[in-house]
Amino acid sequence: MDILAPARKLARSSYKDMTLKRLYPDRYRKAAESPLVKGKVVFLEVREEALTDNFRLIRAALEKRNERAGKTLYRMTTVCIREGMTGSLEVMQNCLNAIPKLADAEFIFVNEVSYFLSSLPIRSGTTVIQTWHACGAFKKFGYSAVGQGFGTSREDLDRYPVHRNFDYVTVSGPEVVWAYAEAFHMEDRRDAILPIGVSRTDMFFHSRYRDKACGKTAWVLRRMAPQLFRSSGQDVYADRIPGEEEESACLVPGKKIILYAPTFRGSVRDASSPDRLDPVRMKEALGRDHILLIKHHPFVKERPPIPAEAADFAFDMTDRLTIEELITSADICITDYSSIIFEYSLFERPLIFFAFDLDSYLDERGFYYPPQDMMPGPVCRTQDELIRELQKARETFDLARVREFKYRFMSGCDGHATSRVLELMDKCASS
Repeated sequence: MDILAPARKLARSSYKDMTLKRLYPDRYRKAAESPLVKGKVVFLEVREEALTDNFRLIRAALEKRNERAGKTLYRMTTVCIREGMTGSLEVMQNCLNAIPKLADAEFIFVNEVSYFLSSLPIRSGTTVIQTWHACGAFKKFGYSAVGQGFGTSREDLDRYPVHRNFDYVTVSGPEVVWAYAEAFHMEDRRDAILPIGVSRTDMFFHSRYRDKACGKTAWVLRRMAPQLFRSSGQDVYADRIPGEEEESACLVPGKKIILYAPTFRGSVRDASSPDRLDPVRMKEALGRDHILLIKHHPFVKERPPIPAEAADFAFDMTDRLTIEELITSADICITDYSSIIFEYSLFERPLIFFAFDLDSYLDERGFYYPPQDMMPGPVCRTQDELIRELQKARETFDLARVREFKYRFMSGCDGHATSRVLELMDKCASS
């Protein structure tokens, strides 16, 4: 029994009350006495240390507008508060430093929930746009996860309404609006949840990006495993187009690329990666004409090692390539409960689910849709099942299921999501 647990709980509650109920709101009100700066845009990174996915594309589009106008229409800045990722004193200082930057902004973009942001009495004239970091709706989160092992309590959400202050939420398609309304407790504001697409998916529709992503994957692999390329005088990679038939596409000579990208287990602070995949057995069954690229969730610090016997077949790309580069390059994707299934469906390639802990995960997190009905590919509980599905994927995989899944959940992602975000900003600025 942890006799100090009550004291720690009281300390956390006192800290949250002090910062979220008094310190941050008071500092914001004082800072908001300064005039609003028209055209000022702040990208609030809640957990990460630098600008990420959606924000990079939105910022680039705004910079392009500035260039075309020949003047500064938008003044942009990024603030990173590291909420939930570092010590409380550092987070508090980051938040205090962020307040003056947020207080006079016309637009605030956020892609996570934030206790800090939700505590601020956002001034009139500032629009907060939530561009959620995941596509679709798979695992339950927010208010949907109340009472689950992973989610917070209803009491905590009522006391610290972490999903407050969103003027608009952008999502991947109309199908998932209801899920975000439930998760963000916006049932009475469903018209503010806009199925206009997710900005970062725009890159998948640009040939220049696809070419660069595949080329970089080949470049990295050539340096990690030059023996894979000895039968060819040069790196070979294809310009991958979502939905295009790619029978002749070959990034690594004579090999198909299998991507394994599981989500994490546990909490954000002690995240772990599943270790049930057996690269040695996969090599024995598939190594002649496949290689395996592994991408662990960024929250995972200690990753399962690749056995020496599979070192020429399986490669950990977590620190070498982004998930966007990998899903652009992969011929087959294995995942479990990760939202990358939505992005990967844009390419209309085989998806296989290695869900060995489906029952326990269902109890812990819960899903918005029955997983075995929703998943657009075979659900494997064992390594044997997974290998069998991989062996026959090329000949018998039902890609029609992937297309149906894409049209159902990703209809707003057509390469023009960022343009629609800018149209939303124009609408807000003129109102």
